[in-house]
Amino acid sequence: MGFLFTTEKRESIIAVFDIGSGSVGGAIVKLPLNNNGIPIIIKSIREDIKSRGVFNFESFTKDMILTLGKVANSLYAEKLGAPSEIHCVMASPWYLSETRVIKMKKEKSFTFNKDIASELIEKEIQGLTSDYKNKYGESKDLPVVIEQYTMMVSLNGYQVEDPIGKKCQFLDMNMVISLSPASCINKIKETLSKTFHHTKVSFSTFTVDAYLAVRDKYVAPDSYLLLDVSGELTDVGIVTKGILKSALSFPFGKKTFFKQICKKLKIEQRDAEELFKLYSENNLSSTFKEKMIPIFESIENSWMQAFEECIETLPRTLILPNTIFLTADNDIKNWFSNVLLKEDHVQITTSEHKSTVITLEGQEFLNMCDVKNGTCDPFLMIEAIAVMRKMVK
Repeated sequence: MGFLFTTEKRESIIAVFDIGSGSVGGAIVKLPLNNNGIPIIIKSIREDIKSRGVFNFESFTKDMILTLGKVANSLYAEKLGAPSEIHCVMASPWYLSETRVIKMKKEKSFTFNKDIASELIEKEIQGLTSDYKNKYGESKDLPVVIEQYTMMVSLNGYQVEDPIGKKCQFLDMNMVISLSPASCINKIKETLSKTFHHTKVSFSTFTVDAYLAVRDKYVAPDSYLLLDVSGELTDVGIVTKGILKSALSFPFGKKTFFKQICKKLKIEQRDAEELFKLYSENNLSSTFKEKMIPIFESIENSWMQAFEECIETLPRTLILPNTIFLTADNDIKNWFSNVLLKEDHVQITTSEHKSTVITLEGQEFLNMCDVKNGTCDPFLMIEAIAVMRKMVK
């Protein structure tokens, strides 16, 4: 519900599932007894989602559900204790987000409290739900709200970290509301209930979780882009002066990159992955490398064109920051980072002639999330940090 509705927490064991468009990750996480501790990932597992030649949402959802079930069973087989809660973190295309500013003004001063906040948020959600019903009709698979997070409250024009109980005449609440198809949510719950019986399941989005982790990790800057290119799609989050102003996506991510190589060279995906690895490590012959350069440049231009078309949908008044936080799998992160740093692309992606790209590595978050054994999966670490942030006062 956001920082207005957090409660004190106790030490517990939870399960976190990272449901992406390229893979599904799962972790058993120990949350500390007090707010001064950090979450500990006891065990993590990740499985790729089956890759098909042509994207079809229904088939893709089935493949995701199968992968989720496999990851859940693998975690259960570790016998690390029954989780008290399950937190599922979604990437595109499993959700969409709306950023909203809720306003309220009265002639006389009033005291802002939880009841007022709840009433305003509920009214906003009802309006949003009504908009989708008008757009899609009374469908059984209408998007349902999976997450609502209040990022900031301003009273009388001033940002207030703890607004409850304070008086004002007018207020602004910046929040993000995320929705997912009802059928997708029900299938996820049904799949997890087969392994973790009668366990509460909650949902959030990776864009919001990355926003929370980056906000706490980096003192500056307060304006930046969040990019996740780890699957079939690229997720984009735009943060301005500490507020997540927009969350959107476009259908060109890591898997698209390898599909393009397969198509251009008429080879299988595993061959494309091995070829790209050799290219990245500078282990190709000079003749073959020269042949590959125009192919990679063509794919690079296609991704940048898709990115540009995506950001052109934003309001003209929204200025893009020049700092980019990038999450990507190890095999592709350097390539995307270099693409974003090229001078001929910088003017497209940011408001200035120079950009800074920071890749989010798991090791960087070890002071905020410990890992008992296994790899430092940055996605699961970021999500464990965010779960704790949402539960801490």
